[in-house]
Amino acid sequence: MANKKKPLDGLFAQLQDIKDGSGKLLNTVLFSKNGNPSVIIEIENPVQQYATDAVQYVAFTDVLNNIVQTLGEGYALQKQDVLCRQSYHHDISDDMEFLTRSYFRYFNGRPYTEIRTYLIITQEAVKSAFVKYDPKSWLDFHTKVSKVMDILKERGVWHRKLTKDEVNEYLHRFMAFHFKTGPFSMQSFKAGDDCLKMGDKVVKSFDIVDVDEIDLPSLIRPYQSVAVNGYVIATDLLAFLSEIPDTDCVIYNQVIQIPQQRKLLRKLQGKAKRHGSMPDPSNKIAKADIEAVLNLLAQDSKLLVYTNFNLLVSCKAEKLTPVTSFIETKLYECGIFASKSAYNQLELFMDSFPGNAYSFNPDYDLFLTLNDAALCLFFKEHLKHSEDTPLKTYYTDRQGLPVCIDITGKEGRVKMTDNANFFCIGPSGSGKSFHMNFNVGKRLQTPASNRLIIS
Repeated sequence: MANKKKPLDGLFAQLQDIKDGSGKLLNTVLFSKNGNPSVIIEIENPVQQYATDAVQYVAFTDVLNNIVQTLGEGYALQKQDVLCRQSYHHDISDDMEFLTRSYFRYFNGRPYTEIRTYLIITQEAVKSAFVKYDPKSWLDFHTKVSKVMDILKERGVWHRKLTKDEVNEYLHRFMAFHFKTGPFSMQSFKAGDDCLKMGDKVVKSFDIVDVDEIDLPSLIRPYQSVAVNGYVIATDLLAFLSEIPDTDCVIYNQVIQIPQQRKLLRKLQGKAKRHGSMPDPSNKIAKADIEAVLNLLAQDSKLLVYTNFNLLVSCKAEKLTPVTSFIETKLYECGIFASKSAYNQLELFMDSFPGNAYSFNPDYDLFLTLNDAALCLFFKEHLKHSEDTPLKTYYTDRQGLPVCIDITGKEGRVKMTDNANFFCIGPSGSGKSFHMNFNVGKRLQTPASNRLIIS
């Protein structure tokens, strides 16, 4: 008797290190079951959380738009932001001072949220009974990956390609939905209409956009303006992702497919003619909308793309209702209404795997929009982390974790000033003396050719 085929069987065909003619590693390529090759790049979102600078959000959106335009037809850009709860740990050595060791021991084990971001570039294979090798298309794929790496480098976005072992671990951790540092194990699956059960936790998928009723703001930007103490600041549209309560892991999966543009244009033009042949108010509005899109495509060289935005959340079963309410409330504040008919939870989970950008069902999982509008819904923030500097002064961030700050602005890898003079001002009892003594001690411990301290 033949074995019954299981839904999770054969998600991918192969994971392979591709080398050039000289034997140098070119790319680590992940092949889906349909033969679509993908390369996974780890990046860091360049906008620091609470930066409040709208220009940075627009600049990163421009970087992503540049990547989409470079990839062109027949490619998909998938971005995954993994927000996972971790436990703080700082290495403590015997040569540290007593107070320094005690300081880091105090914070050891404190929970915090870590954000890791991955870009997955996928080429669509020709759909046929067999996947045929096309040397021209294969060369174009590696060329496009190289161009994306150059764009990230030129725009100052930190990035690196994942190795074969790292891609393998990434896929297994996604399957287990466990990104916390340390060992992990697989759990049994039980698919339901509203979530997936994995051991003692559940994983629910939220479709950010309802394809049947696309409830989005009429005007969308790469950021949202929020009033704080009478001042308007810029934050990410989905800044709440790092604040979802009672969750141990959140993955925001963002997919853009770039189809053949001429075919879509002909389809839209045909739709406009059909709407124009029936002169009632609703058809007139539909025709006007299509004509406005066609004008934008002709004037601004924009692209029509198929997109899917999927939010995967892991929590305890008893916490699913408050977590769902929190997410829906926050999306409502952004003018977005999540899909109420995401009953294909197992299918959405499988389609969200890295490299599976072309697995979504076009009938009920994808919607058509312009590339710049789709990129506005991409997540763009990273959390504050320690600066690369020999002069280490630690403060706690908003999560209550020690973060290394270069208060001089001139000793770290990123130079903000060349002025060595500074003063400390504050009310009585605010810690001026402690702060200055700490900094003097750190300066004495830091190697320098010339040092003059006047107090």
